[in-house]
Amino acid sequence: GMFGQFFVLFAMVGVGCLCSRRGWITQEVNTGLGSLVMQVTCPALLFVTISGNDIAPGRLPVYFGVAAAQYGAMLLGGRLMRLFCRDRGYSAGELGMLECSLATVNNGFIGLPVAMLFFGQVAALYMSAAFFGVHLYLWTYGIYALQGKGGALSWKAMARKIVNPNCMMVFLGLLFSLTGWAGYLPVFLKDFLSTLGNLSTPLSLIYIGAMAGNTGLKRLLGQGEAMRLALLKMLIFPGLTAAVLYVLPAEPMLKTAFLVSMTCPCAAIMPMVTEQYGTGREMALDVTLLTTFFSMLTLPACIWLCGVLF
Repeated sequence: GMFGQFFVLFAMVGVGCLCSRRGWITQEVNTGLGSLVMQVTCPALLFVTISGNDIAPGRLPVYFGVAAAQYGAMLLGGRLMRLFCRDRGYSAGELGMLECSLATVNNGFIGLPVAMLFFGQVAALYMSAAFFGVHLYLWTYGIYALQGKGGALSWKAMARKIVNPNCMMVFLGLLFSLTGWAGYLPVFLKDFLSTLGNLSTPLSLIYIGAMAGNTGLKRLLGQGEAMRLALLKMLIFPGLTAAVLYVLPAEPMLKTAFLVSMTCPCAAIMPMVTEQYGTGREMALDVTLLTTFFSMLTLPACIWLCGVLF
């Protein structure tokens, strides 16, 4: 049942934590592991999920509507968190980092596997649309917020960031689904891509566990301010989303996928992106890890809530 499936998810995080504490997964190895998931296994999972669904051309507006809704929800959520943080006396650079980090959701590493595991292909398809929305947010407004209003990426640089393996596989998957080409793919190629895509769940959970292990749990649990912000995000985002979705006339599976997406923790790549474009990597890492821990409580509650509400 649900308990058994969640045990598997959290046990994988535990494996990552143990491996890092023993020195088997160093910081460098874990960075490589994160890149492997984002550049190789996750794109394969996206392609298999999207191309495997028989999407009618009339459903495309719904698909891109979910991506746009995800973008809008993060824009709004991030602004709310920024206003809250501004009153707590953070510097301008830190405000950008907190707005961007707290707005993002880890619906690639965590949301996609959870949707597939608990709700099946259709929910995973909607989650892939939401994941596309996260990428669009991160490499457009997100970088703008991180760098402060003076140093946003140029349009050319932004386009290069958006044309990444994940976004490309979203479009390729849609193309293969809409044209029916997916049916002509050789079985061995489908098997290869499925096997590669299925590595995303264990590897991403081990990566998150190792991130926590490398940081040190004792130090992490002592970060009171980061803990407050993480808890606020993990309560406000799902709470507001559930209230809005409850009154919206949309299909239950779409609502379910969107609520699961908004219950996900901060995007796991935020500390790396902050290091490259902004300030406050340490805080970004703390918030990312703490929201990941809190999601171990909020995600099971969210899955139960989906069954009750929708």
